[in-house]
Amino acid sequence: MKIILASDNHYNTHVLKYILERESDADMYLHCGDSELEMSALMPFVSVLGNNDYDRNYPRVRFLEAEGKRIEMLHGNPYVSSFSDNGLVAKAIQDKADIVFFGHTHVFADYEKEGIRFINPGSCNFNRDGTCPSYAVVTIGKEGVTVQRVDIDPQDYIK
Repeated sequence: MKIILASDNHYNTHVLKYILERESDADMYLHCGDSELEMSALMPFVSVLGNNDYDRNYPRVRFLEAEGKRIEMLHGNPYVSSFSDNGLVAKAIQDKADIVFFGHTHVFADYEKEGIRFINPGSCNFNRDGTCPSYAVVTIGKEGVTVQRVDIDPQDYIK
């Protein structure tokens, strides 16, 4: 299963269109919040509520299943900050997640703690660590989970 994972575009619709064109063969498009768009404008991305989203129809947390893995998707606040992910780890353990997709920090991350895989695609608008905007291609199969960071050059979609 090929999953496109994006987050924190903060109303930048051009970058989302670029990602959809570039990744047209994905099985699922997920967004970890702070799109600042209504649900209908974010389609086909399935999203959760970010701290800057005004459309309160998004759920705070979504649970998905892929290849027998329980995936928890949330924005991240108030569970993670640039200083600590302890709250996020505790929530994932409580919710019996195998994989957690999250955003909020505007920094790409892919790591394991307490036997749980944590994946943050970074921001597809701008990253706070000075790296290029990014999203992630997550592949879940019988062989396991692979994560590819994809950097975005704004010149590629601004014409």
